Amino acid sequence: MSRTRWFSTLLVLAFSAPVIVSCRDDAGTAAAESPQVEMKAQVAPIDTFPVSAPFDGRIEAVAAREGAPVNTGDVVITLANPSVERDLAYARAQVAAAEWKLRAVSAPARRVAPNEWENTALQILREKEKKLERYRRLLGSGDVSSQEVQDVTVEVAAARRDWMAERDRRMTVPEQNDPALLRMELERARADLAVAEDRKSQLTLTAPAAGLVSRVLVHAGDRVFPRDPLLEISNASSVRVVAQVAPELIRYVRAGQLVDVQVLTIPPHRFRERVSQVIPPGNAGGPAVIVAVPNPDRMLQPGTPAVIAVR
Repeated sequence: MSRTRWFSTLLVLAFSAPVIVSCRDDAGTAAAESPQVEMKAQVAPIDTFPVSAPFDGRIEAVAAREGAPVNTGDVVITLANPSVERDLAYARAQVAAAEWKLRAVSAPARRVAPNEWENTALQILREKEKKLERYRRLLGSGDVSSQEVQDVTVEVAAARRDWMAERDRRMTVPEQNDPALLRMELERARADLAVAEDRKSQLTLTAPAAGLVSRVLVHAGDRVFPRDPLLEISNASSVRVVAQVAPELIRYVRAGQLVDVQVLTIPPHRFRERVSQVIPPGNAGGPAVIVAVPNPDRMLQPGTPAVIAVR
């Protein structure tokens, strides 16, 4: 080999060596920054969703049974509240009265007797009285309870009070003929009706999530008060595996990262799932890693040991 060629080869090697070393250093640094981490974990308690009373009332029906599956939105409990029913009937009567008065002003030639809204309240009273008479007959045969008869008696008294109020208002309040004010009255009556309908809808309680009914705490006929627990729904179709992590290792795990999860049942259950949540240091229970895994066979029970591996 000529001296010139030998010198050129030496220069190439001299300049290439730092690059090779640098690449090796970078690869070593990357390996050091992403170590394999195995974390001891365990299956967390199964998520439960309570159903509580929105306000006071009586349990009219319980559609859910302990151990039965439910889907989101399924009706589980129906409440009865005479004051809610009364307020709804009154709000509907107020809307009907406001609509009639506005029509009467808009078309004077077709105007009917000025006590039309009073007749609406009277019709409601008559329907409540018929219901009370029917319940009194059923009480003798044991088809209804004395509490139910008492509730309907309260409804009749409320309906009679509302009818008398409408009658007195017609006799004492001067007729309003300003269409603008009548439209405002109608809008106010419709707003009151929307509130009454919303309260009525809250008497029908539905399942907040899919799962199994784990506890039923009430029976038909029970009296309940606001925020009283009525039943619980457990969602065991998936469970959370939680690992407490050393603070110096938490930086190697991130939400959405694929990890291997092994739940130490017999035989073990293995999963390849993404990290659901990383709780940083300084938070309650942190630092911790949470991974949701499927549990269709209900074999994964709370407290079962597990291992989460970051590879």
